[in-house]
Amino acid sequence: MRYKKIALVLTLMLVLGLISVTPAITWAAEKKYDQKGGPVATWDRPIEKGFEVGEALNPVHFMIGIAVGVLILHLLRSKFPKVVPLAAVRALTSIGVAVIIWELVLYLQLVRSVFLPPPTAVLAKLQGHWQKGYLQIHIWASIKRLFIAFFLAIITGIPLGFLVANFRRFSDYIDPILNLIRVVPPPAWLPFAILWFGIGNPPSIYIIWLGAFFPIVLNTIRGVKDTQQIHVESMLNLGGNKMDVYSKVMLPSAFPTIFTGLRIGFGIAWICLVTAELVAVDAGLGWMIDDARTLLDTPTILGGMVMICMFGIIFDTIFRKTEKEIARWQ
Repeated sequence: MRYKKIALVLTLMLVLGLISVTPAITWAAEKKYDQKGGPVATWDRPIEKGFEVGEALNPVHFMIGIAVGVLILHLLRSKFPKVVPLAAVRALTSIGVAVIIWELVLYLQLVRSVFLPPPTAVLAKLQGHWQKGYLQIHIWASIKRLFIAFFLAIITGIPLGFLVANFRRFSDYIDPILNLIRVVPPPAWLPFAILWFGIGNPPSIYIIWLGAFFPIVLNTIRGVKDTQQIHVESMLNLGGNKMDVYSKVMLPSAFPTIFTGLRIGFGIAWICLVTAELVAVDAGLGWMIDDARTLLDTPTILGGMVMICMFGIIFDTIFRKTEKEIARWQ
């Protein structure tokens, strides 16, 4: 158990380190891009004459490499069953087979690459965007908006959930309004967000905040209401006051449910992020995908989707591991 805690702390430190270092990488990328003669502004995208993607991978070598990697993974599983988990082997095998089939279909020209670019073209495009510094700009823009909106959702959603769960009169006034607003999909508010906040980050942050806010509020309400009354009465009988009940009984009791709301809210916020970046901003993974769509640059479109998928899996894994550690007593 001690090693799990150490691993969790190291993982969190790594993520925080990456987040803190990313702005420096982005600024360095912008400077490098500017020195090469290209403007830093993202709308002057580096896909014109001065931009060259890396050398494309050989499709046959790529497919063979993935197949060999899957076989090695199975051999490691057979030799070290306690070290290599079976679930991970099965998951990576299914992904590897799907990628091989995907590349093979394009290699045999059964589908035109403009409709579905092969994995080798997507990887080559991502490599070129990274080397030029173009990809880092959009990654940092998206992560920055996401964490600002998620932080705002936490500091507004949890206190409001506590108030609704503990004060009946307040709940009678606020709960109907919350129910009316939460059934409207967050992207539907985008036109009003632009009218209210103008062009730039504020409307996007508002949409992302809206996506994360309601799961956090609802799970906080449910967690507080599920607190056993005998625990509350025991605290009061032992001389505790209302603040002791809130901080030492309700909060610990509701924390697992609240954390589940944080995880769900973060996932919805990540989905809303892409939608919010389709308009009113000039940087971000969603903007990069939409901009590539106007140019029929399908490898960049799929590359942006791959980056969104990768970061989504990383964040969700961190949330699940953290939840298991801090709510182990439940």
